[in-house]
Amino acid sequence: MNNGLEKFTDLESKVYRTIELFKAVKLQKESLEKEVLKLKSLLDQTQAEGERVKKESIELKKERDLVKGKIETILKNLDSLAP
Repeated sequence: MNNGLEKFTDLESKVYRTIELFKAVKLQKESLEKEVLKLKSLLDQTQAEGERVKKESIELKKERDLVKGKIETILKNLDSLAP
């Protein structure tokens, strides 16, 4: 009879350890899910910033080309003034 009680107590302990492990895994899962959400948000922000920088870069290149053309025109006009 004592042997049966020991087996039951051992099984009970294993069940409680399993429950505690399950709780710990559940907490880790919730924490990781929150981290994933944060990282997705950060990724979205980074992608949006990348797009903004890309558009700004294109605009700056256009502006650079415009200024370059104006300077070339000025230099040609100056050359035409030289004897």
